[in-house]
Amino acid sequence: MRVRPSGPRTGSRPWQAWLAAVLVWTLGAAAVFLPLAGPGVRPAQAASGTTVPGPARWDPLTWSSGPLGSVTVSPTSGLGNQVLHVSWSGFTPTVDADFQPVPVVLNPHGNSGFDKVARYPVRVYQCRGEQPKVTDCYGSSLYNADPAKGFLQPFPAPGTTTPEFPSNMVIAATRPDGTGEADIEVWTAQQSQTLGCDPTHKCSLVIEANYGGDSVGAYQATPGEINCEDHSADSDGLFNTASDNVVAVENTGGKRYASGEACSWGNHVVVPLSFGPTPAACAAKNADFSAIGLEMADRAVQQWRTGLCQGSNPLTVQYTSGGGEPQARAAFLRRSGGDLALTSVPDREVPTRPYVYAPLANSAISVVYLVDDGESHRQIRKLRLNQRLLAKMLTQSYRLDTGDDTDSVKGNPVCLFADPEFLRLNPSTDNGPTWPGCLAGGTFAATAPVVVGGTTDLVNRLTSWIAADPDAAQFLQGAADPWGMHLNTKYLRSSYPGFPVDAFQPQDFTGPKNWKQYEWNPVLGGLGQVLRMTLETRPSCLNPDEVAGQHAKCISQDNGKRALFAVMDTGQAQAMSLPEAELPNPAGGFTTPTIGAMQAAVNDMPLDAATGTQQLPYGNADSAYAKDAKAYPLTMVQYAMVPTEGLPQSKADAVARFLRTVTDPAQGQIYGRQPGQLAAGFAGLTNSQVAAAKAAAGHAAAQDGALPGNQTPPGSGGNGTTGPARAAGPAPTAAAATPVRAAARTSPTAPPAAPAPTRRAARAPATAPRPAVPAPRPPSAPVRSAGPPPTGPASPGCCFPSSSPPAPCC
Repeated sequence: MRVRPSGPRTGSRPWQAWLAAVLVWTLGAAAVFLPLAGPGVRPAQAASGTTVPGPARWDPLTWSSGPLGSVTVSPTSGLGNQVLHVSWSGFTPTVDADFQPVPVVLNPHGNSGFDKVARYPVRVYQCRGEQPKVTDCYGSSLYNADPAKGFLQPFPAPGTTTPEFPSNMVIAATRPDGTGEADIEVWTAQQSQTLGCDPTHKCSLVIEANYGGDSVGAYQATPGEINCEDHSADSDGLFNTASDNVVAVENTGGKRYASGEACSWGNHVVVPLSFGPTPAACAAKNADFSAIGLEMADRAVQQWRTGLCQGSNPLTVQYTSGGGEPQARAAFLRRSGGDLALTSVPDREVPTRPYVYAPLANSAISVVYLVDDGESHRQIRKLRLNQRLLAKMLTQSYRLDTGDDTDSVKGNPVCLFADPEFLRLNPSTDNGPTWPGCLAGGTFAATAPVVVGGTTDLVNRLTSWIAADPDAAQFLQGAADPWGMHLNTKYLRSSYPGFPVDAFQPQDFTGPKNWKQYEWNPVLGGLGQVLRMTLETRPSCLNPDEVAGQHAKCISQDNGKRALFAVMDTGQAQAMSLPEAELPNPAGGFTTPTIGAMQAAVNDMPLDAATGTQQLPYGNADSAYAKDAKAYPLTMVQYAMVPTEGLPQSKADAVARFLRTVTDPAQGQIYGRQPGQLAAGFAGLTNSQVAAAKAAAGHAAAQDGALPGNQTPPGSGGNGTTGPARAAGPAPTAAAATPVRAAARTSPTAPPAAPAPTRRAARAPATAPRPAVPAPRPPSAPVRSAGPPPTGPASPGCCFPSSSPPAPCC
């Protein structure tokens, strides 16, 4: 083992030039970033977060430490599964292998790339406890290792370091001015049992600056001896201990070490975190009632559940969100599902049991994007899409491969960022952005979005909105756009039913090695899996080349080189602070799903008299929505289908209490992340919706047999469809009751033009004894869908339903 004397080494000219530049940076920063306090000062707690002193800034030119930096984390209390923002100042700037500044957040997933050789990076960990060791930090090289053995121990056994998810650790860079920032997703005990973060098990964030030091014993007299005062190996071209490569060193000088993190750990700072209760605190085995369906509402329902199950008079709700809304509605109507079914689209069939709709909250569909500037590599935060661009993305209409002209997409742009329509809607200027290329950073731009598989209301409403746009509708029928791009021919009506649909299905399996079938696969794990893949920046594609008889999943994209889109609900997107695309409304406005934009859309929704529910009237040029430039076009109302007959009184009272609590403007409709409040990504109910929810709660408590909207049993009101008896709520106004003509043309779930009296005639008259359990629909009765599903070879990672609802086939 070579022995180096202490003190700075004489480096190469580029290294010396960089050191001089760093000295200029640090001297400039010293005038701005003064230490906030000494080591013993308590953290400053503010409404926006917590600020603590950072490590002493390192000067590579003089091998000396300067003033303390500063770290701020926001928020730090009442936390759930969400994203926290971390920022710092007064740190040593990060540089790449050529000693140039690295101005981006680095890759958090451990893939190879420039980030692994960058000097002076910053790691951000979520850790157990308020005074954690490195063995408590999720994603560290020694997570769950023996804390008594320190850094000189074998690696932990496989599967023990990140047992639940890939690491949520983030590696980030410091700018030349000494500032930096990163976002990190934090996990509750529900996501990570090994971290176990909840109100009784404290956790923290660790911010760790790697300022070098001989953490592997590269230049010490005793081989393997750690000497953090010796910076000879910091950037010597061999060990580079000031880079992230050193964190996982297996062999040095014949000795085995688990980690070269010892010296950088000496620069870590801790920010305590306080977590709120989670739904795991609510025992479901003795639930007061059960609810199924509408994964879009999951974040709101889980936050309500958590608040309701606490206190002196707890209310426990068993909730299962997966499986698809058409299936949840059908099960509820057969009385074979939960006590309540949650939905965003009303059932249009003759009710097979008495029930009413209760609005719970307003939410929306988000098109999120993780796209980095092609020049600065910083994340782009403003992006517009329209219906035709989304139609292109959801029909595999981009070529994806520059060297291929597959017949189905021949002549089309390679990806979204080469599409003249996108570039006209999102022009580059002198101030940016510079859109990435279709092969950004050596990996293709994944402009086929990550989407959920299976039948859902989300897919139905998204594709209804797309199909209602004249430009998109013409494109979907085969007309080229003004620049000559055409629909993927496998999606023409000759072989595909066209939009709207209830489920996404890849159609194209052509190309060399049939590669098109691997480019896009709707994920079967629900919206939660869509979110997980988005946070990991992992496209839903597969590698077309077989390895050992299998097609590997596409790898995560490196931060700074990202080009990924996904479709999810606003609850998921806004809980994780994901950027959402601006989408157009008929009045010419481009909006994102803010509370104001969602509530503007709700105010424009006509009330369907037959069901008492609301939806945006896509395609109706005479509607209030068509004239409202503030409305977000993918806004949806979240409803509960509430039984009004057949519940035991105790369960009926529990359902009524739930409805009254979560829709109360002074309780469940208060915005916030605390248990019992309305979660991020949801907009509160309007006054008329609150009144409708209160009326539904009354019907639930009374079990009076009320039916949706103005529907009544035959004989009670003359024609079986209207009348004063058993009405579910106040009659709509004349304007609200206006038929939604365009919706009937574009949506498979749109209301019929006029209810047919003969559909009601088959039901027992109101004076006859009502059976205890009305005859359910035959189990084989199909769920209403947009059209016959396509047939074709199965694609890895996706489902091709041969019936509706689809049977599992993957």
